[in-house]
Parts: sequence; structure tokens; C-alpha cells
Amino acid sequence: MDRDDRWAQEAAIVGLFADLPGWSVARTVLLYAAAFPEEIETVPLLEIAYGSGKRVVLPRVDTIAGRLRLHPVRDPRNELLPGILGIPEPRPDLPEIDPESIDWTMVPGLAFDQQGDRLGRGAGHYDRLLPTLRPDCSCWSIALTCQIVDGFPVEPHDIALDGILTPDRRIRGVGRSTGQRPPAA
Repeated sequence: MDRDDRWAQEAAIVGLFADLPGWSVARTVLLYAAAFPEEIETVPLLEIAYGSGKRVVLPRVDTIAGRLRLHPVRDPRNELLPGILGIPEPRPDLPEIDPESIDWTMVPGLAFDQQGDRLGRGAGHYDRLLPTLRPDCSCWSIALTCQIVDGFPVEPHDIALDGILTPDRRIRGVGRSTGQRPPAA
């Protein structure tokens, strides 16, 4: 992707981010620190959250339990360390919070479709986390236009998002309220 085009797309997403459904009323938000080339830089989104007075929570991979642990982060420069695959994660000594306390979630992914499905990295951490969130917790992703595709495999345990924000549109997904997918016939 052309560097200038990517910068323009990321800037557009940052400009639209605070208008996502559920964001304005959310008090505790789960975001993530970008670590991979295909991920949009999330520092500006963290700044938006802090500037809006949100309680910002970031995930840490617990490899032994095979799940994400959630920690409030007030100072990313001092409270994040390189974790699995070099992903910036909260220090393990920070307090942990229950997923039920999250009001709004941003979920990472490699690719997304028109129904709100996401293709992750294959470890299933978010697939296990999403069902533990309250049913009224909004779950969104951000994506460059080239990350919206059709035709990737969707498994029965995959949970669709409420939506995906791209530089030029909001894609409304089927959301988590429908539950897990029925087995394929």
C-alpha cells in the first residue's frame, strides 16, 4: 500500500473513531496497542480515549491459561512491556479487571467481511474473550479499505462484531447478540 494513501486512511479513521456507536457513553474501553504492519497505529486512538476521560484497558496474553487478561493502563509509556510476538502489553503486576466491566471494545484483525466477521491471527484469544463481555458491550474493529474482503473461512466459534470502521464507511456487522454460529450443514 502506498505510504501516503495509508497515512490518509489512518487519519480518516482517527477522525471518525469517536463517533462510533456506544463510544460516547462508554466509561471503560478495551483497546489494544498495535504491533503488526497490517494494524492501524492505535496511539492516536488511545489519546482520544484518555482525552475523553475514559478508563482505558489493554489486554495481556496469559500463555499458560490461553486467554487475555485485562488491565487498566493510565500511562502506556511506563505500564506497557513487550509481550508475546513483541506486542505491547500491560505489566503483569498491574491490577486485573473483569471483562464484565468493559463497556466498549476494539478488536484487532487481519481481514474483515461485510457481516462483521474477522480473521484473526489464529490463537483464538479474542474468540474466547468476546463471549465473556456483557451483551450490551459494543465490539468494533478498525480497518484499511484493503482489509475488507469476502471469502475467508468462518468457524462455528467465530463471533461477528457489531461493526468495522474503514476510512470511508461503517460496516454494520451482525454483532454478538446472535450468539455463536450454528454448525455448518
